[in-house]
Amino acid sequence: MTHAALKTIAAFLNTEGGDLLIGVDDDRKVLGIEHDRLENDDKFLRHLAQAVRNGLGDRAGTCIDPKTQIVEGRTVCLVSCQRSPEPVYLRWKGVEKAAGGDLYVRTGPGSVRLGEEDAAKYVATSFGSN
Repeated sequence: MTHAALKTIAAFLNTEGGDLLIGVDDDRKVLGIEHDRLENDDKFLRHLAQAVRNGLGDRAGTCIDPKTQIVEGRTVCLVSCQRSPEPVYLRWKGVEKAAGGDLYVRTGPGSVRLGEEDAAKYVATSFGSN
């Protein structure tokens, strides 16, 4: 779950922002975050914040606002993401395809990894000289 959540967060940060619901599947079925086996909401939020710092960098963590809430008797996490002022690359346990990390963007309802050449062009046009 962590890698999938980080891909989506990175994509929101690299485009126009957006909200990610953790604990709700693609069919809108509420699963809750309890299956992540963390003792309480605070530990879940700290784990999420640490995963964002580890995978996306310290500055990316300043662009998200995670909150937990009860939906249908289960705890879900709403991660509100604002657009990052700089490109955000995902580096996670060596699974990235690009040496400097993978750049994800939102296209419609999905997150897409851009190849290195497309990522460089996207960064140049969307973030200027970064």
